[in-house]
Amino acid sequence: MKVLELVDETAEYCGRLLAGVGLDVVKLEPPGGAPSRRIGPFGPDGRSLRFMADNVGKRSLVVDGDDAVRAACADADVLVHSLRPREAEARGLGWDALHALNDRLVVCAITPFGQSGPWCDYEADDLVLMALGGSMAACGYGREDPPLACDGDQAWRTASTYGAIAVLAALWCRDETGGQFIDVSAHECAASMTEWHVMTYLCTGEPMPRFAHPATEAADGRRVATLTPDFLGGHVFARLRDLLVAEGVAGPLADPAFDDAGHRAAHYGEIHRAIKRLAAGHTGEDLWRLGQSAGLPWGVIRAPEEVLDDRHLRARGHWAEFDGLPYPQAPYVASASPFRFECGPPA
Repeated sequence: MKVLELVDETAEYCGRLLAGVGLDVVKLEPPGGAPSRRIGPFGPDGRSLRFMADNVGKRSLVVDGDDAVRAACADADVLVHSLRPREAEARGLGWDALHALNDRLVVCAITPFGQSGPWCDYEADDLVLMALGGSMAACGYGREDPPLACDGDQAWRTASTYGAIAVLAALWCRDETGGQFIDVSAHECAASMTEWHVMTYLCTGEPMPRFAHPATEAADGRRVATLTPDFLGGHVFARLRDLLVAEGVAGPLADPAFDDAGHRAAHYGEIHRAIKRLAAGHTGEDLWRLGQSAGLPWGVIRAPEEVLDDRHLRARGHWAEFDGLPYPQAPYVASASPFRFECGPPA
């Protein structure tokens, strides 16, 4: 099936996902090339690394004007675009015009606030979407601390992911329903990421407090996420104590009184102090593996570039390489319908 993509940088990830599951994604670009080709950072050859990352697996077609776009839509299965309602209508690319041209065409519009409602013409970038959707207020280290922004275009990525899911669902039922219009609001996607926070407020009348997950500094300065047992249930405490005793750093935790959850809660600082004593004798890489060997969900905090050499990801075939550059594939392995890219990004 052929997917046409007429989007700016905010929605390119949708086509990337559709290319990975086997659809033929064709990026429609003006004669000067997509504007996202001129967004940094740039590689040694001058190509946009952002463009390459989000457009792997796609082909490209230069279209000079909207008549050429409509001609391409005549025999396509899907059009993904990022046009606002007024712009789409003005260019002859509104749903009614496209449906009259090709009644089996699935059209997916990914925009900041959707195609309807009082905010449909408002402007937004990812920062604004995360702020208005409530997700930013949920991120931080404490109730009195200012909210934190999420890096990496989380609202747009989520919108693109929902868009890809909706496109596949529309294609699945197309023989019964014909083509249809899919309206994806990145604002709604950002609101969906608040997860249980809204339900917590509705049920308790109080906003869910922000808190920092524990991280412990190891002997080499690396920090390790060391989730403490009572977040998971007191039964995990015995594993931690056995580890601390074996390493000779249990201290007061060796007292059987700590078997009681109430006693642990009253002296919880002893757990953190014992973990810090353990960390002082190990590197970050050794500490998290030591915790995992005891059945504790610990992990060293790695920078994104360090993940490239993760032997577990490599063992699962997570990376695809084109022209010597790695591209992450999908976070799943499907035996009969694998996620894979057939080509690198279009030149």
